[in-house]
Amino acid sequence: MSDMDTSRPVIFIGQAAAGELRRWYSYLQERYHHDGGNGRAWRAELRRSAQPYGALTSDGFQSLLNALHSKLHFEQSDTLALAIFASVAAHARRDNSQACFARQLGEVNKSTPYLSRLRFDRLLAVRTPAELCSQLTRAVKLRGDEGVNVVSLADGIFLWMREWHAREQCLPAQSDPFKRISVRWASDYLQAKEKVSVKN
Repeated sequence: MSDMDTSRPVIFIGQAAAGELRRWYSYLQERYHHDGGNGRAWRAELRRSAQPYGALTSDGFQSLLNALHSKLHFEQSDTLALAIFASVAAHARRDNSQACFARQLGEVNKSTPYLSRLRFDRLLAVRTPAELCSQLTRAVKLRGDEGVNVVSLADGIFLWMREWHAREQCLPAQSDPFKRISVRWASDYLQAKEKVSVKN
């Protein structure tokens, strides 16, 4: 049976992996850490790196990769997915877990969504990892001080990359539409707009 709740993670369903993502993101906000590292230096390096492949050689990405390998089963496309996440998350102002990522993009800021319908459609239409990274970075920046749900962001990136890899290998598409990232993101984005309409 399909799980029609598109706001719930599909990849990062365990507390251990999700917790590592949140700890790593929190570390990016710290100048000094108990282990002697500098999270803000990691963040600056990720922001400067050429997207998305430059993140693969960054210290921040390598730390996250090492922390997750024992807590998450990695498929072939997941290493690059994690690099895209690290690159994009470095631009987020804070971790906000009050709603899933795509719904946060549809939330209204003053009179318009944080991410306009046109920009959202562009996000859904991307075809390459580089385009995905670029569009997501723009979306995260538009959220500003409200931040984004970093676990939901990572989950969407992993799903997108697994779908992309399947297409590249000419493999069949996911049979459950509610596990397809375009359906999930569109559903969550539109639910945010419906919530505003109900209030009005």
